[in-house]
Amino acid sequence: MASRTALPSVTTRTVPQPASNGMGNGLFATTDINTGEDVLHIKTPFVAVLDSPRLEDTCAGCFGKRQMETGNELKACTGCRVVKYCDRTCQSKDWKFAHSLECPIFKNVKPMVLPNNARALLRIVLRTARNKYDSEESKVFDGLETHIKEISESQGQLDRINLTAKAVKNYSGTDVDEGTVSTYAAKLDLNSFNLTTSMYDRIGLYMHPYAGLINHSCDYNSTVGFDGEELYVKAMRPIKKGEQIFISYIDTTTPYDIRRNELKERYFFDCQCTKCQKGAETIEDRFLSTPEDMAPLETAEREALELMQKATATSTEPADAIEKLEAAMHKLRETALWPLTRQPYASLRDKLIISLLTAGNFTRAFIHAAIRYLRIDPVVYDKAHPIRHIHAWSLVRLTVFISQEGFQPDPKDPVQLHDFKLNYHYLIWYILAELTSTQLESCTVPSFKKLVGNQFVQVHNEFKANGLDPSKNKAVLSAEWNKLEHLVNKALEKE
Repeated sequence: MASRTALPSVTTRTVPQPASNGMGNGLFATTDINTGEDVLHIKTPFVAVLDSPRLEDTCAGCFGKRQMETGNELKACTGCRVVKYCDRTCQSKDWKFAHSLECPIFKNVKPMVLPNNARALLRIVLRTARNKYDSEESKVFDGLETHIKEISESQGQLDRINLTAKAVKNYSGTDVDEGTVSTYAAKLDLNSFNLTTSMYDRIGLYMHPYAGLINHSCDYNSTVGFDGEELYVKAMRPIKKGEQIFISYIDTTTPYDIRRNELKERYFFDCQCTKCQKGAETIEDRFLSTPEDMAPLETAEREALELMQKATATSTEPADAIEKLEAAMHKLRETALWPLTRQPYASLRDKLIISLLTAGNFTRAFIHAAIRYLRIDPVVYDKAHPIRHIHAWSLVRLTVFISQEGFQPDPKDPVQLHDFKLNYHYLIWYILAELTSTQLESCTVPSFKKLVGNQFVQVHNEFKANGLDPSKNKAVLSAEWNKLEHLVNKALEKE
């Protein structure tokens, strides 16, 4: 069966059906789906808004997609001065969708800027009151779970939802009653996604009721990605006709107890997926060997997490953040039992790479990105996982930067890149070639695939212009790869 149009702007190879194990409704495949293929594609969100800090640097019309292509300087809406756009095309589209309704409200509440959940809820209320939603779309939204009973048991969460609903009701000036607005708020809280760029950087909040029907599994078979305002759900592995579609609501690289606690607190259910049925017997919970005494490991983890929290505080300077993150990693490393791939070790490295880039230390960022690419991602993520491809692309961009003529590494780095005599150009070609060869089965979104493809063509043409074809020089590629492996081993010895 081919893809079908389930709702306006929704193309899918799924159908909603009752799910087992108390999961309510779910989405089930209507045909066999291959790895990397679209399970669900939604062109227009039910609601999507930017996080408050991203209002300054991201177009509220295309969510950065056209902005990245055109490079246009953003211009603020002349009415409210809260949202910004690439050009008239983006401004006009958003004005028709919802901004014409919210603009005078934003102007009236200035200098206050409503938080993202309030702005999203306001859009839903305003569009609902003016019958802007398709009736079938609204019907699916009305059927979404609220878990209001469980929310009522958490006074803090209930107060937050009711307070937001009360404010939005007043700002909207509509006839939608406050109880209904509270219900909308609960649905939004439970069924929204992190809106990201094609590079998986969070920029806002997204919700569509059809996507909200997808259930969670820590052993998920699909992933969610965004390309501007478009949502893609892609198959991580082959999915058979009639099989339920599962995504991950949380970071499933964390150990069993952490995953289950997060799901219970945030989404109000006890996960019964195939991974959770194995308990603490999966790779996420393993140490390099079975410890006789867990106390030293628990102490190291607690101290590492405390350092990570301090390092990621907004007031922490990049140099101080680097020092704290490296200290946290060292605490886990010196246990001699903590794998590179077990959390929070892997997350510490991700945050360290960002801090090093912020501080302008590109050589050390390159080394840690290489460690992640070679030692962590192949264990933590399936080959089709978009995060694995994003990390590979990050390594490419870092390699391009440090390969530039005149670039000088920091002589204080514990590992000196020049000692390994890397040919960066061959490394760039090799990683790009690998990314390009796996594009068909990759779960990345179209803009990312296009970016990688164009970069590979450019790099390959540069080699051809010099009479070279790396694909026919496997000995050189192998030698450079061995150098990179040697570099990673030396860096880990000093960690």
